[in-house]
Amino acid sequence: MARRTACALLALALVLASCGPGAARAAMPPRPIPVTPSAQPSPPPSAAPRLTERVLDIKIHYQEHNLTCEAAALKMALAYEGVSVDEMTLIGYMTRDPSPARFDAQGHLIAWGDPAQGFVGNPDGHIERYTGYGVYDQPVAFAALLAGANVVAAGGGLYGSPIAPSEVYDAVLAGHPVVAWISNTYRTVPLKQYTAYDGATVSYTLTEHAVTVIGVRPDAVLINDPWFGQHWHSKAQFEAAYATFEQMAVIISA
Repeated sequence: MARRTACALLALALVLASCGPGAARAAMPPRPIPVTPSAQPSPPPSAAPRLTERVLDIKIHYQEHNLTCEAAALKMALAYEGVSVDEMTLIGYMTRDPSPARFDAQGHLIAWGDPAQGFVGNPDGHIERYTGYGVYDQPVAFAALLAGANVVAAGGGLYGSPIAPSEVYDAVLAGHPVVAWISNTYRTVPLKQYTAYDGATVSYTLTEHAVTVIGVRPDAVLINDPWFGQHWHSKAQFEAAYATFEQMAVIISA
């Protein structure tokens, strides 16, 4: 009797042990962990495609005097911004230095006016005879301001602040005409030097010229040349001519 009771108790203990918490956990499948779907970020708005080509609606204006290419180029740029000014008024805004050129015994130019300060010589003169020359970026920028326009940028490597060709192209793509200094041969020309009457060293060439850049496409630029007319030129050709004055330009805006 005692033996049967002990066996029964042992069997009951085994049954209880097999049904304990550990066994129950082992028998039950794991409870799935609820997952909240993460919010997907909204895709950024697609950027507008970058312009690679643009032509500003600027009619050609031929210079009215032998040496007023800078005034004529500025006149075209200003006209696009709704400002109408004649060439000689612009020359007046730039100021003029009528002092004659001076030469050494060998006939080399040694002194003249300073184109960084104002128009040098006679606008109706002849550059090859040294009776007139022209003017550089700062007086042209000043004239633009006096005429009522804004100047986005003005500079040139001759005076420490070149305006890279890429800046010229970006300006036109943004709707801003550019007055640019080049050699009228449309290639790079070496510069000579003389000392201005104000003591400044002036770098110059008798092929000095200014034009208005009004259009751009991936391979070329459209130039309103106040002497030669309106033409597309390859970027390589423009950049070669533009290198003559170490990337000198004035960018105009309304």
